[in-house]
Amino acid sequence: MAEHLKQPKTLISILFTVLIILGATVVLSPFLLAILWAGIIATAFWPLHCRIRSKLPGRPNLSAFTTTLVVALLLVGPMIGLFAFMVTDILELLTFLRTADQKGIPTPKWLVQVPVFGDLLAVTWKKYLSIPRQISGLLRDTLSQPLGLVQRTASVLVLDFFGRVATLFFALWVLFFFYRDGSALTVRMNRIGTEWLGPRWKPYVSHMPPALRAAVNGLVIVSFAEAVVLSVLFYYCGVFAPVILGTATALIAFIPMAAPALLGILGMVLILSGHGAEAIVLMSAGMLIVMVADYLVRPLLIQGGTHLPFLAVLFGVFGGVITMGIVGLIIGPVLLVLLVVFFDEASHPPQEESPALP
Repeated sequence: MAEHLKQPKTLISILFTVLIILGATVVLSPFLLAILWAGIIATAFWPLHCRIRSKLPGRPNLSAFTTTLVVALLLVGPMIGLFAFMVTDILELLTFLRTADQKGIPTPKWLVQVPVFGDLLAVTWKKYLSIPRQISGLLRDTLSQPLGLVQRTASVLVLDFFGRVATLFFALWVLFFFYRDGSALTVRMNRIGTEWLGPRWKPYVSHMPPALRAAVNGLVIVSFAEAVVLSVLFYYCGVFAPVILGTATALIAFIPMAAPALLGILGMVLILSGHGAEAIVLMSAGMLIVMVADYLVRPLLIQGGTHLPFLAVLFGVFGGVITMGIVGLIIGPVLLVLLVVFFDEASHPPQEESPALP
């Protein structure tokens, strides 16, 4: 009789737990992205927080605030600087388009010499940039439609930008509490994990922090440093909109041979426009930067913390970004690490204990 009563009680208990988790997820859904980013950043920079906390014993609020401030300066400060330079490039591009619309800009002679697409590029340039008022006419036709494409695109970009800024600052606010209460939270999570998963918990949780740090260091920090160095190189080589193109080169570097192809295109444009020396510097130095960053530093950082083949890292990055957005850049490789741990666990089942000898 007791066994018959126990099964419905267990089912009700599980259902009650699931309802609590689902309800909490619904309530926290507007903030989940910021909380997730705060958790990733807190894990990646936890060794730094431990060092700061050791310098400020008995002052958890001050140590947590100091670590959060340092992380903000290391991550947010350079991002704001890079964004400011990108705005400068955008303003320069808008000035170029305004001049083309008001006065017209003659088609460069070298444009026709571009292999394969030279004639098409020259015709397109002459149609929209050489003849005054063509750009404004195109925009007028687009904006005359209900909710024109430009209006929709601008609205989406503005809302997305302010939404990401709000998420960033909320993540930094949550980060302070993660650093302040992180030790107690870790102890509680380990108790819950051990209670629910038993001996399986330790292998999974022990692989999470190194994988997150490797993903942050190998994907985010290396890409950012690569974008900065390439932007400086493009600027001194006279490339138009150097920060935008430098950042784009760093972002597409995850795709094999995409960054070298873009460097080759920019070098060809410089050569055709009469800047052969700058083209040689750009292609040689750019190739060296890309090869060192993408084929040496990044794989070493990622594989050193995740023990994943680089191809699996690429699958994790692209699959994560496609399914989860920008946060999937980090979560994708980490999930593949957990999958590898699962396969290791499945291929090495626990051995049955031998009967004790009499």
